[in-house]
Amino acid sequence: MEFKDIKEVLTFAAFRPEADNPRFSWSQRFPKKKSTIVNISRGHVSWCFLNKKGEIEDTGEPDGEFPEVAGMMGDHWHSHTEDGWGGISLNNRFIISLEHNLSRKKGWEEELRQNPKSVLGTKHDRSKRYAIHHNPETSASLLMACDDSMVKTIEETMRSRNLRPARICVGLFAMTANLLDRISSDSSMKAQDLILVTWLDNSLCVIRQKGGQWQELRCRSGLQPGDEATVSQMLRPFIDGADPATRVVLLEDTQNGEFSRNYTSLFGNLAVSDITEEKSLWSILSKH
Repeated sequence: MEFKDIKEVLTFAAFRPEADNPRFSWSQRFPKKKSTIVNISRGHVSWCFLNKKGEIEDTGEPDGEFPEVAGMMGDHWHSHTEDGWGGISLNNRFIISLEHNLSRKKGWEEELRQNPKSVLGTKHDRSKRYAIHHNPETSASLLMACDDSMVKTIEETMRSRNLRPARICVGLFAMTANLLDRISSDSSMKAQDLILVTWLDNSLCVIRQKGGQWQELRCRSGLQPGDEATVSQMLRPFIDGADPATRVVLLEDTQNGEFSRNYTSLFGNLAVSDITEEKSLWSILSKH
């Protein structure tokens, strides 16, 4: 046994979850350790550095495709990690859909990673990777599918920069699941007629929820900046089906973001509650 192994046993580090174990939260996998989380959008990359307390220490966001930006920033990202482990948020080439009666048998989370066809049945596509967020009280689920080829390209790019993915997720999906959980735990909000909007760097997800039921969903990733026509087209069915008491709840990646600045007027007289906190995306990914 090497000295490093003995030290890890004495400090209990040997009993902590592995850095790439998805069953545990980010804070559990990197306790008292620095880490880097990178968000990859269409033609744009952003990142944050977390200090040893798990607090956001610094951020950055240049334009450019991921391989190009990683070539310039890889060493800097690595210097803010423990042993090169980092997190990735995808924000392009994915879709979120509303599904019903997906399998919830014991161990479905691990099964979805190892054998997604057994969970998804005919909805399975071998060229995709998946994540699911179930409604705990109904048969409805959010199903996220992203291109497997894009994930592999990102993994190869990271390896070329001496980086290792501790987690690859879809940031908009994580934000949407977090928003749904927050509403589910608030009995007064849960009972309302809601239009739920999540926005992350030109990717948009909209859900209609009424009495805890998820009734309709639309999602688009990688919109062109300033594409008001597409955003308006996505929102129109939700607005047309709303009554005066319907409430819009907005969660963006950062306060005073692009959606709140440019698109909330599309809701007309509907009440809009922007619950976005500063650096929402990084806060959610660093805690979950």
